[in-house]
Amino acid sequence: MPAELEHHGSKRNVYTILLVPNEDAAHSKNFRFALWQVIACLSLVVLTMVGSLLALILYTPVGSMLPIKNPDLETRYSKELIAINQRMASVMEQLVELRSYNVKLRRALGENGSVSDSGVAKRTTPPESPIAGERKYSQTLESSQARPVSEGFSLQLISNSRENKTTGVSFPAIFPTNGYLSRGYESDKGHFGLDIAGKMGSIVVAAADGHVIFSGWTNDDGNIVILSHENGFMTFYKHNQSLLRSTSSFVKRGDPIATLGNTGRTSAGPHLHFEIWKEGTAVDPTRYILNLNL
Repeated sequence: MPAELEHHGSKRNVYTILLVPNEDAAHSKNFRFALWQVIACLSLVVLTMVGSLLALILYTPVGSMLPIKNPDLETRYSKELIAINQRMASVMEQLVELRSYNVKLRRALGENGSVSDSGVAKRTTPPESPIAGERKYSQTLESSQARPVSEGFSLQLISNSRENKTTGVSFPAIFPTNGYLSRGYESDKGHFGLDIAGKMGSIVVAAADGHVIFSGWTNDDGNIVILSHENGFMTFYKHNQSLLRSTSSFVKRGDPIATLGNTGRTSAGPHLHFEIWKEGTAVDPTRYILNLNL
């Protein structure tokens, strides 16, 4: 008896769909299925629809059109954007400093001009003609105003305390080579240093302690050495025959850095062109040289 009841119960869980055609000659069709099959089919359809919808949102532009808010994502992306903006601001500050330094360095190398949008100094005044420079140089050497400089950058150096008390010099420098002062500092004529005529191959020394920030060749000034010093000072040694120090090296006052020569398009005889710059502006070297007797 219980087995019979179980048999009839299982039949009640089976459903039949009967399809009867309108034509008399056609045969009817029936489909039998259980309840669990209906549930499985419906579940599969629902899962397929949900999966398709998620794929549409995640992998197509449709998702960006939906007004779905995620506070956690918004907070994270906001922090990342702020960090990126801060880094960009820092990079821009460094770029502005580099552009300014580039202009100052180009001015020191003799390129008088303005700054373009790319940070490159454009030349506005042509360099002095080599022929004119040679004529001026020769006339100066032959004139009676060419005076010998004190023999030696080897004079004893005065201590910093004594310098400050006796001379008030904020950047004590020594004369960089032996020779004759053939031309002085004439900023109004575009001559921002001292011309020291001397013997080819004479030793050129560092006027003060500093780091070599440039040691190489330029078309106008030939072999040139540029030193960077404390308190915003820079010194330039131009038209050298050879260079004895490389970029990034450190030198002490009096250390040999080059040999006197006649290189570069604007040189018209063996001499050293020596300049001192303070925070991007050329200054008269005679204000800072301690062993210069004029």
